[in-house]
Amino acid sequence: MRRSTEPNRVVPGDAVLDQLALRHSELLVLLDESAAMNAVARRIREVGGFDMSLVGRVEYDGAMVHRSWLGTQSTALHRLLVPEGHGLGGKSLLQRRPVWVRDYLASSAITHEFDELVAREDLRAMLAVPMIYDGEVLGAVYVGVRGKVSFGEQVVSLVEEAACAASATLVSARRAQIQTRVAVQADRRRKAAELHDSVSPVLFRIGAELRSLRAVTGAECVRARVEELERQVQDVTSMLRSTLAELNEQPPDRHLAVSIQEDCEAFEERTGTPARYVPLAVIPDLGPGRNEALLGVVREALVNVEKHAHASAVVVTVSIVGDTVSVAVADDGCGWSEDRADPAPGHLGLSLAAQRMQRLGGGVVMSANDDGGSTVRAWVPCYAGDRNG
Repeated sequence: MRRSTEPNRVVPGDAVLDQLALRHSELLVLLDESAAMNAVARRIREVGGFDMSLVGRVEYDGAMVHRSWLGTQSTALHRLLVPEGHGLGGKSLLQRRPVWVRDYLASSAITHEFDELVAREDLRAMLAVPMIYDGEVLGAVYVGVRGKVSFGEQVVSLVEEAACAASATLVSARRAQIQTRVAVQADRRRKAAELHDSVSPVLFRIGAELRSLRAVTGAECVRARVEELERQVQDVTSMLRSTLAELNEQPPDRHLAVSIQEDCEAFEERTGTPARYVPLAVIPDLGPGRNEALLGVVREALVNVEKHAHASAVVVTVSIVGDTVSVAVADDGCGWSEDRADPAPGHLGLSLAAQRMQRLGGGVVMSANDDGGSTVRAWVPCYAGDRNG
């Protein structure tokens, strides 16, 4: 696909979507930890125009895992496990302060388990600053230069400020995820309580009736009691069906959100790559046609990420600007460029999805992200008007 489905035509809604894109990452960092870390990596690098930036998160028994990066030349430092006290980042975690070296490979101030990996990146000067929030060490940010330089107090101070802001951002993202899980768990407990209150008494009565049948004599009496039990079983079955139907029901304004969440979960289970759904607005009832069209774009974009992007994280968002609803599938993979914009033969899913979007008054664009990876964005009008939604 080209920048738009018709390269020589200005696609309606592009201006609005471009404005949304400017705010996209800022909104995501408040809601999604993976997106937050990617944004941190970008900001840390921009502080001093460094060659490379890394963000690591403490995960396993005090050890840190590199989860986001920008400006790397290889995958040598990607997802690297760094125990506390080891290397530059591990030392910053242990000492809870900034640590820097003029020449990583020659420094006597750090351990050298990771020299070979650092050498692949051709890095020399590096600075690591721990991210600390309310006394808890969350991880560390790194910046690197492919040359021997010293980090002055002003530069270290700027990176410290960025690391402090990053720690607050990560805590906000973590709390948002906890709130979501709590809301889901509370709803499950409510449904469990409703089932207990409605079904358990009936089941108890059925059990008591069955036990009492042992003492009943006379065929007519037994038949009457069995008929009563049959009626009670039918009542319980009806209650269960009603509750299960309610649990499975998707209100029109939640159909798209629920389907995208399920697709993200399936993608993550299938690939092992984190995929998050981040709602930026309450979605109106779009009707089956536009819902399915937007879902088609999301699914094709996820398939492309799985096959080609080599991404470490994917974020799917839904937003509304004016009378337009938009979905965006952003990844941090190997990116996108004009010379490979058109789908290869046999990979026409996005092109077909774009044609469907156009028939509904919308469109699709695919673009490279400034901080790596690519984003597929699709939109349709919120209200069908005289079109068939």
